[in-house]
This record gives sequence, structure tokens and C-alpha cells, in this order.
Amino acid sequence: MQFAMSRTAALRHFWLIGTLGLFILFSNLMGLIPGFLPPTENFNTTFACAAMVFIYYNFYAFAKMGLGHLAHMANPAGEPWGWFLAPLFLPLEIISHTIRPVSLSIRLLCNMAGDHLVLGVFIGLFPLLLPIPFVGLGLFVSLVQAFVFVLLSSVYIGEVEANLEHHQHAHGHGHAEAAAH
Repeated sequence: MQFAMSRTAALRHFWLIGTLGLFILFSNLMGLIPGFLPPTENFNTTFACAAMVFIYYNFYAFAKMGLGHLAHMANPAGEPWGWFLAPLFLPLEIISHTIRPVSLSIRLLCNMAGDHLVLGVFIGLFPLLLPIPFVGLGLFVSLVQAFVFVLLSSVYIGEVEANLEHHQHAHGHGHAEAAAH
């Protein structure tokens, strides 16, 4: 998480990212047990996890910045000339943000379903020794998919943290300049 945000911010959001990471990892690993389907092979599960991240980082952004969150979407450069592009940027940013939970959930779902399908085919064809490398591959895919979900979630939250820092920095200078005059 510290690659996407400061250590303080990472510790502040670890409760959510850590919980989701463990849930997704163990859900993925359940698919390696014969007779079990991984919960992450169900769109409802993956979308619920992704929607939780989406709601969390947007709620956090609105709680900390208010309408400044939307203002940053409309004018990401934060420059006066950027407001001329706001009618273009705001709809694009809103679409971009609303696609994130769908993208996160479908990525996880399809990769886990594909891995489970490959493992099932090879276990059905050669039930004794051949599936062993595919179980190793399944373990690797389970770890990587949990990591990717956590990494992307951290990037989304880290983006809000960077915007918050920029917002506070700009807001702080405004008060300092007003007090100086």
C-alpha cells in the first residue's frame, strides 16, 4: 500500500484493504480444494468487494474535501484555465470512476473462473499426477489476483489521498495569503 500512498495513509486504510485482501485470497484458494467453488467465481461476490472499495474511497473523499472532490474531477490540473475543460473532464471522470468497480469485479471473476476451468479440465482428463503443476499454477493465480485487487484498490484510495493533500495544500496557502494581507 505504501507504493500508492504515504505510510500514515496506508495505516489509516489498512483495515479495509487488509480485510479484502485476506477474504479474496482465501476465497480464491478455496477453488483449489476439490469439490469447492471459489466465492470469487461469483459476480455477486466480486462486485460486492469492488463496490465496497468504490463507496469507501468516494465517501472518504467527500467527507474530507466536500465538493472539492467533484471540483478535482472537473479540473484535475487545478489551474484557472482548467475550468474551460471542466465540461469535458467531469463526465469522463465520473464515467471512469463508475466503471472501476465493474472492471475490478470482472477482472477477478474471469481470471478465477478461467483458472478453475483449466484445473477442472486437467483433473478430469488426468486425475493422478498431471494436475499437480496446475494446482501450483492455481495457487499462483490465486495469489496474483488477490494482489492485483489489493493493489488497484490501494491506487484508487491513494489517488484520493494525493488529491486531499493537494486540496489541503492549496486551501492552506489561500488562508496564509489572506492572513498576510
